[in-house]
Amino acid sequence: MTDNQNREKFLKNLYNKLETEPSECQSHPYVQINNLSNETFADKTKDELLEICYEKVKELNIEMTEVTENDLEEKLKDIIISFGSGPMILPTDKRFDSIRPFLEKEYKEQISYWKEGAEYRESNINAAEQANIGIAFSEYLLAESGSIVVETSSGQGRTLHFLPTHYISIIPKSQIVPRSTQAINDYAKRIERGEKLGSAIHIISGPSNSGDIEMQLVIGLHGPLKVHYLVISDK
Repeated sequence: MTDNQNREKFLKNLYNKLETEPSECQSHPYVQINNLSNETFADKTKDELLEICYEKVKELNIEMTEVTENDLEEKLKDIIISFGSGPMILPTDKRFDSIRPFLEKEYKEQISYWKEGAEYRESNINAAEQANIGIAFSEYLLAESGSIVVETSSGQGRTLHFLPTHYISIIPKSQIVPRSTQAINDYAKRIERGEKLGSAIHIISGPSNSGDIEMQLVIGLHGPLKVHYLVISDK
């Protein structure tokens, strides 16, 4: 069966039922009325975008802290303590190379790593479910919505972000963008360069919540109770 099989017959029947005639798209081409998707916050610096994001995350019950690379370990330790320490799950991610020695020194017995391979699917999900804290790097931070963008890959499945009781997202300041438009444009460029992306892309906006239960906001209904964004002041 081809895509066009019975196409004309189907459309003719549809037009008859609707008592209308087919129109030519060329007679009324799509014209974009504005360019807000690209212009919104486009003139803002990284510092200005961060300030916009600070205001937004307050509405989303997210804590956010900016730190230098030198202070990252100490601040990460403070957040882990505030979340009650306990079992943690980390992705298999080279971006952790610089802080992995610190984490393993302080919390070696509490850390589980996401294991690569389909045969570890159930054990990975169980580890994420049992974890009090999940820690992962984000690809982007969207200033307009206060959301982070993460990829599902062999080194980190989506449950790593959604099942732990608490979640810490580490984001280089250079990866703050105005809105999802810029993140998607960057992904498109990466695809053009032949880069391999994750199997799924997720946009996460803070701890899980639901406002459809008797119009009452419930936090942590089906995901992390608390989320902390840790923004690294890189170059």
